[in-house]
Amino acid sequence: MPVNGIIHLSDASLIAVHALAALAAEPDRRILGKDLAAAMGASGNHLAKVMQRLVRAELVVSVKGPHGGFSLARDPGAISFREAIEAVDGPLTGDFCPFSPDHCDPSACIFGHDLSRQAEGLVAYLGHRTIADILRDGVPRFLSGPAGGRNKTAGSSGSGRAASGPRFARTSPEPSTPARTGRA
Repeated sequence: MPVNGIIHLSDASLIAVHALAALAAEPDRRILGKDLAAAMGASGNHLAKVMQRLVRAELVVSVKGPHGGFSLARDPGAISFREAIEAVDGPLTGDFCPFSPDHCDPSACIFGHDLSRQAEGLVAYLGHRTIADILRDGVPRFLSGPAGGRNKTAGSSGSGRAASGPRFARTSPEPSTPARTGRA
């Protein structure tokens, strides 16, 4: 969060929410970090750091090995946007001032309390909106491919027919021991 208290969502927090949505869209299997990064157009290194924070926050489980990858640690309806954002960016507050506190007296703010109320409302919204809500609203386009959510799947006949659905390489759902390293 910037020093002036304006709510700012970092690239890392946006990657976190998108990664959680991708994992929620594929609940029966683990997804490799490189596949998540490719689907989102994110740097593999940046995604690895974000995923490590999500593992530490116990939002994601990381499994190493040939059947490894990432999966959600709990039901997507129990993971709020706020929780995901705070896992990577730290606490969100409703404090809002477009100026540094050194510039003015908060009790005489020219904006009154309107901006603070709006910021508090946004923080509350992020606390109520869940990863499951994303899926109920429709699978995000980045999960289902370019241009209208259609992409050719691996193993297709080559006929040019596109298939809708998430575009991640399949991994076996064989159980393995979860690792808490944040890398898969």
